[in-house]
Amino acid sequence: MISAARPYSRQCLHLRNFSLQRIRKLSVSAGERIGIRIPEKATPKIGEIVNKALELQDDITVEAGSSKDVFDLLANSIAGHKNSTKSIKVDIPFGYRHTDGDDKLTFDSDIPIFEGERQVAIYNNSNEYLTSLIDASSKLSDIDGVETVFLVHNPEVIAQANQGKDKMDNLLECFQSLETACCEGKISSYGISSNGMSLDPGHPLHLPWRNVLDAALNAAKNVHGESAKLSTIQLPINLLETRGAGVAKEIYNFAQDSQHLDVNIFASRPLTCYPMGGVGDGFPFKLVDYQIKLGDQDGMRWTHQIRECPPHYASCLNAALGHFDGEELLLIEQGGERKMTVEERETLEGCRLLQSMLADLDLSLHELRSFEAYENNLATKVIPMIHNTFEELDEESARVLQVCDFCPFPFQ
Repeated sequence: MISAARPYSRQCLHLRNFSLQRIRKLSVSAGERIGIRIPEKATPKIGEIVNKALELQDDITVEAGSSKDVFDLLANSIAGHKNSTKSIKVDIPFGYRHTDGDDKLTFDSDIPIFEGERQVAIYNNSNEYLTSLIDASSKLSDIDGVETVFLVHNPEVIAQANQGKDKMDNLLECFQSLETACCEGKISSYGISSNGMSLDPGHPLHLPWRNVLDAALNAAKNVHGESAKLSTIQLPINLLETRGAGVAKEIYNFAQDSQHLDVNIFASRPLTCYPMGGVGDGFPFKLVDYQIKLGDQDGMRWTHQIRECPPHYASCLNAALGHFDGEELLLIEQGGERKMTVEERETLEGCRLLQSMLADLDLSLHELRSFEAYENNLATKVIPMIHNTFEELDEESARVLQVCDFCPFPFQ
């Protein structure tokens, strides 16, 4: 993450991608800051890596998963290293929690988020849930010099949950709870981490930045009448989500002119992006070169050196074409078993249509010169054609199409 309001050079470590061996080799210069993102499940590895980061550098930022086990483990690691020269910031995103589909609702205020019939997340930024997290993190907050910042995560999805509550009214209530917690000394400050702030205004999940800042100012006015304790804004800024950079500049200029705001702006996921402008489901795209194994004999190769389609593309395409070959339906009549029903004939026609579509996409790949052109082709031609032709797709067919659609480019 890169600060736009108070720039500094920063090395970022992602716990899931770093080993102790790699962090020991890290060279950190004076003035640089180590950033670590850790998941919600506490493991001994977390403590070891945090300890090593604290040995390397006085200034670190930890983005912590919202669980008491993680908070306590972090507190124990930090307490063992804390001295007057260290600057430790702990960001705690809350509200939007990904699920595996079977996660049970813990609080009465939990709101399930669905895609079709599948539960994909639970959303909760209520005072009830926030209070439980603040209490769970008290061991961290009690350490002198540790700054705890609670980040409201993707508040725009509250409207998607169709709960009848306006997303800005909901955000104002949440900000008021956070302002109160700041005044009571339970947390240092608060912020927001939102995909919606980088989206086009026409998108249903768009979250206007001015409305967010107004909500913070109004919350501060309602609670204590002084400057807002909003300190952090995270929004996607990367090569494929370019609108976020313009939004960040507008926020920065507004905050500079305001007497009641002192906000740092950070670019979230600068080196990755999800499909469809960052809000699509499925596989994230890596926006940096990395090594990939192309075959048993080829060894590892860097993606920028690959000029041909990687082997996994052909296997994805063949799997998709095979899935929609309609062989079982053809055997019904060819084997003399019986004649196909009207529904079976329609299914067979649909399979042939999808096979033809996939073959056409494969042939047209050489004409696409950018990922933007590829996504635009999907969004304006392929996906509307599927929606207009089929009432629904079974889960396995949808999965096969998704894998095939996002395999063509080796830089993923």
